[in-house]
Amino acid sequence: MSSENDLSRLPELTEIERRCLSLAAHGRTPAEIVLETDLTMPRVAEAMRNAIDKLDARNVTGAITRAIRLDLL
Repeated sequence: MSSENDLSRLPELTEIERRCLSLAAHGRTPAEIVLETDLTMPRVAEAMRNAIDKLDARNVTGAITRAIRLDLL
């Protein structure tokens, strides 16, 4: 497991992953994210899952926290 301070290999989030995480960080629910982005619910869920995996987090909150710490949001 890499250290959060190891900036040599930052996770690369897609624009959709970054947008969904950013909206979630601002308190939007998945249904609200669907309405704001015109993405489908399965696509929003996939983007969130991918972001969680890429950020090596356990859940959306952990992914948001790590993305903010790494200055990805």
